[in-house]
Amino acid sequence: MDYYQTLGVSKGASQDEIKKAYRKLAHQHHPDKKSGDEKEFKKVNEAYQVLSDPKKRAQYDQFGSAGFGQGFGGAGGGQGFDGFDFSQGGFGDFFRSQQGGPFGGAQGGRADFNVEDVFDIFGDAFGFRQGRQRRHAQGDDIHAGMSVSFRDAARGAVKKVELTKDSPCKECEGTGVKEGSEMIECATCNGKGEVRETMGAIFGNFTRISTCNVCRGKGKIPKENCRACKGEGKTRNRQVIEINIPAGIKNGESIMIRGMGQAGFRDEPAGDLYLKIDVESDPVFKRAGNDIVYDMPVKLTDAILGAKVSVPTLDEDTELKIPAGTHDGEELRIKGAGVWGPGKGDQVVRVKIQIPKKLSGKAKKLVEELAEELN
Repeated sequence: MDYYQTLGVSKGASQDEIKKAYRKLAHQHHPDKKSGDEKEFKKVNEAYQVLSDPKKRAQYDQFGSAGFGQGFGGAGGGQGFDGFDFSQGGFGDFFRSQQGGPFGGAQGGRADFNVEDVFDIFGDAFGFRQGRQRRHAQGDDIHAGMSVSFRDAARGAVKKVELTKDSPCKECEGTGVKEGSEMIECATCNGKGEVRETMGAIFGNFTRISTCNVCRGKGKIPKENCRACKGEGKTRNRQVIEINIPAGIKNGESIMIRGMGQAGFRDEPAGDLYLKIDVESDPVFKRAGNDIVYDMPVKLTDAILGAKVSVPTLDEDTELKIPAGTHDGEELRIKGAGVWGPGKGDQVVRVKIQIPKKLSGKAKKLVEELAEELN
């Protein structure tokens, strides 16, 4: 596949032109659209993953698709060269055949070659250091959003969330095997759980090792499939899950619950559940770090003479003393009434002095007398 042709750009296209072309085609072919085309969408995405990365693009321009399209990240599921066997033929034979030079041993003899050297020397350029992807049989992660109230985020809570997800099949207990049957060796991979494919590349032949699509790496398959899950070991249903909301969690943070993602294939581990938290705003309180801010209206006379007032908190109303001579905007604190969790905060009470808009004749006269007295 020609990545430039797929995106409809020239080889000299700028990154902005590549991005613009990708967005247009991704929007056109997106599977969620009625006129979308999932196959074309994947092709466009594959091309963009390579051409949008300067290093991958340079490698593609130099080597083309030989040994590239099915190996580099973005073109084959992001595996890099993971899964290639460098110890057999191809790369290994190429370096072992060299005499002297950077990989050579004694002059005139075969090179003293260690396949690990390839990874040390070319690791940064070709991404060999990336770890293997997890097995195909493991369940996928679930990413979802969850709204919580301001108080629950500040104090912590236990909430329930309902999800439609894959769960271990109850009839076969997740094995995928029909009752009374058994597991047998997979004929596709001969029980190895992986298959090998040899392909030509610039340095010779590469042997690509990939997970067997039939047994998905397990090496065995049911002799007879479970009727309820058709051998998958999992069924789709609705579940109610209890979620512990930790005190002090912030808007946009995520909670991870291990093993609560999609069930794995035939008794393999499940994925994880990631919940991104959306903290609802509160009409009365605002958060500032671990403190909670409350704007409290105070009468002018109380600010001048001092008073005791009742202040709402997240837990219960609390009595607070307003010192005589308090100014507008001054901050008073209620210790420990802020956000709980690590680093317990306070409630900051910000004084907002209320000035009456209308005064009676008597009140106006008294204020004028007060003004003369203060002057």
